[in-house]
Amino acid sequence: MKRILSIAGAMLAAAATHAHAQSSVTLYGVADAGIEYLNHVPNAAGQGENLFRMTSGNIAGSRWGMRGVEDLGGGLKGVFVLEGGMVLDSGMASQGGRIFGRKAYVGVDSSTFGQFTMGRHHNLMFDLIITFDPMYFAPKYSSFSHDPWLAGRVDNAAKYTGKFGGLTVAGLYSFGVDSTVANGSEVPGNSRVGRDMSAGFSYQAGKFRVGGVYDQLNGNSAAKAGLTERRYVGAAAVDIGPVTAYLGYRRLVSQLLASMTRTDLIWTGANWNISPSLALTGAVYKTNDRTSAKDPVSFVLSADYRLSKRTDAYVTASYTKNKGGSALGANGYDGSVLPGANQIGAVIGMRHSF
Repeated sequence: MKRILSIAGAMLAAAATHAHAQSSVTLYGVADAGIEYLNHVPNAAGQGENLFRMTSGNIAGSRWGMRGVEDLGGGLKGVFVLEGGMVLDSGMASQGGRIFGRKAYVGVDSSTFGQFTMGRHHNLMFDLIITFDPMYFAPKYSSFSHDPWLAGRVDNAAKYTGKFGGLTVAGLYSFGVDSTVANGSEVPGNSRVGRDMSAGFSYQAGKFRVGGVYDQLNGNSAAKAGLTERRYVGAAAVDIGPVTAYLGYRRLVSQLLASMTRTDLIWTGANWNISPSLALTGAVYKTNDRTSAKDPVSFVLSADYRLSKRTDAYVTASYTKNKGGSALGANGYDGSVLPGANQIGAVIGMRHSF
């Protein structure tokens, strides 16, 4: 009897261990905060002043999340991600107060055919093009400052991603990009309201990488459902020893603004990994507005020093030259600079990942 109980106990223990090995839930996050300086910031009287402030999410968005995986057998896995953004200087939730405003999706992952998920996602420009920006995932002082939709998120979306050797292909369809807008998505009888369709790829061969994305967004109301905003994005990168060089281009053709708009954004730059602990980045971002004289250009320098595997300190500085009355600040078109005024921005901070 003791022998039978012993064998049964061993089998139960083995089964429990096997089950544990087949599924997991991981808690993760990033905490990023710093002190920022900006000049030519408008005050209540409309005059330009200097500003010192605490900011969150400077080189990486502050967040926390849960990631789950379950082995379903036959190379198939069930997956989910719930991820919310936060503002460290106030403790408030980002993304308009959503609990899981960065990502919230569930789906299946096949080792042969790729991954299919449904929910709230990053768009494909973030997935496939972000690694071609010298500033990488930085929400500020980067290409995102010139065009926030390069890091956009979409509700009600189905996404497919397949990886086949060095080639990655992806497609996304959203039934309505923003569920917080009343009657702004998934409207009966009008499937175009808030619709987003996107397709893209990236390819790596040795030290060279290239990627491209097409994204088409329809107006987020019944009145603008027939109007579109289209982006064509292409980028490349090459590793040359400790240096990685980048080049990217985005064309925007929009019917959703006050008038028909076409702008071209081009960026270039490089990362230099001086040592395992220290990296330097330099980048230039220029927007050319084909329908006006507003053509801003940003020059960015950044240094990142790893204090440990999970903690690093950084300093980033930029100079934004506003031409033709443009009003681009270091952090984007957020009203932080007088129209036509140039702006110097600098931030020093710390990031911890867990």
